[in-house]
Amino acid sequence: MEATTEHIFVLHEFIDGEARNWFHHHVLHTNRDKQDWTFKEVLIRLYNRFVNAATMQEAREAFQTAVYDAQMGVQTFYEELIGHAQNMAVYPDEFTIWETFLDGIPAEMHRTLICDDNLSPEVNTVTKFLAYAIRYEQSACTAMHYNQRSSLCAQGHRQPVKVGTFLAKRSEMDQNCNPR
Repeated sequence: MEATTEHIFVLHEFIDGEARNWFHHHVLHTNRDKQDWTFKEVLIRLYNRFVNAATMQEAREAFQTAVYDAQMGVQTFYEELIGHAQNMAVYPDEFTIWETFLDGIPAEMHRTLICDDNLSPEVNTVTKFLAYAIRYEQSACTAMHYNQRSSLCAQGHRQPVKVGTFLAKRSEMDQNCNPR
């Protein structure tokens, strides 16, 4: 399909800020220098004018300095890395992604993936590391839940337990199961 002037006018709706001002001045304005633009020419000029080496450098730096956030999780961290990689001038190889991923996750998770799960960058893909890291987070969340629950019980704060159709305190259940 050949791009037409209609495509150029539609493009106008999808740009804003400085790019939109440039577009008005150089492509649409009645006193513009170049009268007949092709869609391809407009895209190339927009790219050359607004997507520059500094932008790609920012993407590389963002990729290298991405930080794992426990609130957001390992999946979000990985997606952030891939998002930055896609904006880089040269897409990083899988080893670089793997290395940045492992450097960015918590040390305990890193140790578990390599020592306990026997994962290795020479054998396993970064997506396999991601799958195991997600499993690690889920297990850690479950363990934290039960540790908090156990510490409440140890402090004497008994949680009601649903038995049949009524609620009973654990101490009452223990008494009923173990009569004196």
